[in-house]
Amino acid sequence: MYRIISQSVRVFFYCNFFIAFGAASLVYSTVYVLQFSPIPHWFASLVFCCTMNIYTFHYYLKRLKEENDERLNWYRKYKYIIQLLLVAGFIAIVVLVIRHSPILFSKKNIVWTIAIPLLSLAYSFPFLPGNKALRHIGWLKLPVLSIVWSFCAVWLPVFYSGNSYKSSQVFVLFFDSLVFIMALCILFNVRDYAEDKQDNVITPAVALGPSVILNKGKWLVAGLNVLTAIFLIRAFHFSNPIQIAAVLLPVGLVFILFQYFRFDRSEMQFVFLHDGLMPIKALLLIFAALLNAH
Repeated sequence: MYRIISQSVRVFFYCNFFIAFGAASLVYSTVYVLQFSPIPHWFASLVFCCTMNIYTFHYYLKRLKEENDERLNWYRKYKYIIQLLLVAGFIAIVVLVIRHSPILFSKKNIVWTIAIPLLSLAYSFPFLPGNKALRHIGWLKLPVLSIVWSFCAVWLPVFYSGNSYKSSQVFVLFFDSLVFIMALCILFNVRDYAEDKQDNVITPAVALGPSVILNKGKWLVAGLNVLTAIFLIRAFHFSNPIQIAAVLLPVGLVFILFQYFRFDRSEMQFVFLHDGLMPIKALLLIFAALLNAH
């Protein structure tokens, strides 16, 4: 019984169901804050499937390297299960795209529909000279991830909803998401410090050192998160103290992750603590939005 539960947990985390849930939750936070009607469940499902497939594909490619860790060894051992999952995810994506092709490939949306998946794949797939992917270019690694995640979570639901919303609110929501995701990406850069330094990928963590990022960078990150949170509170008229607390709580949790960062956490512990902030932030924002509705 323990073995079954243990393997189920590994599948949930290693096959990226958890991070896909986080991505879908961020989409729903946009949907509820901007009061979409009807709710585009299909798009949240598409984001879930795409996130799971892209991240699984990333580790599926990474397993071909000589690196050894628990997740990569698991991918090597169960490569046929991973292949089956990738095929199933791809089929689900194709079905969703075909069913909603009039929206996805309309004149105003076709650019995003093509560009965002290509940019996401380019992050891991080595298409650049020297057999490099975008993640191998240090100064691109952080902004590409942050922008793609935030764009998918905020702007794409707006574009695909077919409705018009106050552009100022959407911009505020986007920059709040961007700063939050960027903070999480910085922590992942710190975790990948040794690997990136060995591969000569100059991320902020490699350029400045993990201690500078964690001890000094946390104040800059906290300040930016507080600033965007204040703009968010004002833009959406969150006047209730509970609403304000719901918006500010993730800021405090991000600061705690910087303050108590540890390199010796297992892969699953790290993903649970860091990626787990995405659904927490999303659910708190949904809660604040629902209080406005009442």
